[in-house]
Amino acid sequence: MYWASFLHIYQPPVQERWIVEKVADECYRKLVKTLRENPGGRLTLNINGSLTEQFHHYGMNDILDGLRELAEEGRIEFTGSAMYHPVLPLIPEKEVRRQIRLNQEVNRKYLGEAFQPRGFFPPEMCYNRRLAEIVKEEGFSWIIADELSYNGHLARIAPGRTYSVKGLDGFGIFFKERKYSAALTYGKYRNLEEFLADLDPGYHRRETYLLTGTDGEIYGHHHQGLENLLVEAFRHPEIKTCTISELPEYFPAREEVETVAASWSTWEDELEAGIPYPQWDFPGNQLHELQWRLTNLALEAVAEAGEEEPARSQLDRGLHSCQYWWASCRQYFNVEMIEKGAAQLLEAIKSTGNTEKIREAETLAAEIGETARQWRDSGYAERLIREYQRTHEDVAHELTFGGAKTLTL
Repeated sequence: MYWASFLHIYQPPVQERWIVEKVADECYRKLVKTLRENPGGRLTLNINGSLTEQFHHYGMNDILDGLRELAEEGRIEFTGSAMYHPVLPLIPEKEVRRQIRLNQEVNRKYLGEAFQPRGFFPPEMCYNRRLAEIVKEEGFSWIIADELSYNGHLARIAPGRTYSVKGLDGFGIFFKERKYSAALTYGKYRNLEEFLADLDPGYHRRETYLLTGTDGEIYGHHHQGLENLLVEAFRHPEIKTCTISELPEYFPAREEVETVAASWSTWEDELEAGIPYPQWDFPGNQLHELQWRLTNLALEAVAEAGEEEPARSQLDRGLHSCQYWWASCRQYFNVEMIEKGAAQLLEAIKSTGNTEKIREAETLAAEIGETARQWRDSGYAERLIREYQRTHEDVAHELTFGGAKTLTL
């Protein structure tokens, strides 16, 4: 069995230091240790520059050194991504390219020449065709997406082959298989034996592969001891772990595909309704509407101010995806993260000195905070969550979420 495990590690720029330190002890250091002690293990890793910066600023250089050494040994391959984890299809192309290049610059600064990504991870696997074109133009060879982006339906990927985006001259696209990724995410398996027993029989043959994509934080932070499953897999004689970039070597058959805009949290019914990114931009969600009004105002204000600092850097951080995710009620809600996101965007606008836009931004930020608290205190947020769970009860357990998130009503 070939297993290509993709792990994504990230913390938002507004995260509390103590949380980063807690997750570092529970997860990040354990991942480095697990790979160091098991030379048969290989995987693909995304680390957003936002977290790389935090490792450096908080004196966690042992983690950076460990990741660098593992990459130099060929044990892990890094991917490119966007610096502060924005939803790339929802922001202007200029900002998309800036976030990609910032991520390259920061990770190269702290990880050195070991950071040589061939592939690209779009935050939250929010994908569309135009993004694939941009990523190719930025020098990458492939992109990873959720299997829903294959053709808009789940469980349709053909075994034993790899894929390229039709009309993009061989630019590769790899589809994360949601069923097993979600099972890992939600801690379904206590050990490797349970994991292997749950796999469809076809995965136990050498002529196919399993590609899972999860948050790295599931190993040790979200689920204590789950890193032992990786240890068992790395040592198992019938499992060959590999990086995503190695898959075409083992599986040369390739299919060109028309792709579909989606995320790793989108469902088929949402796609049919024309909503590819529901956790971040859901029609009729009052908070999302307010948040995007503030976001667009910040983009306008910083552009009109000539991209000057510190407004420019504050805007970069303010585009992070978490604020919209926590306002979605699909199926979580957190007032503090919503307010922190609005505050970051407000600071960017204040730094431009544009008094008219500052007044408008202050009004929007206040309305965002007031609305979020009203949703929480009235029970409205909880009702939206329950409604989402009711209408998606047959599939909600198969979601894969990004970031180190904790339910807070």
